[in-house]
Amino acid sequence: MWRYRDNQALELWKGSDGPLLAPPTVSWDGKRVAITVRRQGKIHLSLMGDDGTNLTALAESLDARGSAAWSPDGQWIAIGGEDGLGPGLFKIPVDGGPPVRLTKTVSTNPVWSPDNNLIVYGGPPVGAKQRLRAVRPDGTPVDMPDIGVRTEGERFRFLPDGKGLVYMDGQQRRMDFVLLDLAAMKTRPLTHLSDRAAMRSFDITPDGKQIIFDRLRENSDIVLIDLPGEAPKP
Repeated sequence: MWRYRDNQALELWKGSDGPLLAPPTVSWDGKRVAITVRRQGKIHLSLMGDDGTNLTALAESLDARGSAAWSPDGQWIAIGGEDGLGPGLFKIPVDGGPPVRLTKTVSTNPVWSPDNNLIVYGGPPVGAKQRLRAVRPDGTPVDMPDIGVRTEGERFRFLPDGKGLVYMDGQQRRMDFVLLDLAAMKTRPLTHLSDRAAMRSFDITPDGKQIIFDRLRENSDIVLIDLPGEAPKP
């Protein structure tokens, strides 16, 4: 894991220290980073400074799953995982303390709204997809439209003003971006991409005007190799 700032690259985490199992999550003020690392058979959530120092383990009793999300005030981190009572979505105080359970089912890859009013997450997987679900920060469930997203990757993000949620919709190689208006709970398409390529993750620029996303195209080359000692083929 690297940090790039002021034309300078700084390595924050070495692969030899353990693989990062989900994208790192940066706090809203940009000063702290949350990561998940497998140790002793569990996936642990840890916190570090933006320069890679002061690595601190959080909620060590929790076996974490997927990516994490910071609360806008920087006091909590939401993440899916399992404790002794089973799977769920949890919010963890960054200053230490036990995790607070928000749901009682499989819950992954939460995103926390900028107005601190809503946490959207992926529910239990059904085949290759999972339904979007939501709770208030106190755990109160919120009804959502019937929206399914693919289970792998980070496929939904709040707009910077918190009024809408952008998500990926479609098949693996025919995906587009859709906007959910959270006030009306209605959707509208944002893109009609014609290039067939796999997409896994994306983000939205701070001004809310652009989407940054990855694309994967698989290409193969066919090569003929003459083995040593054999006559050239006609």
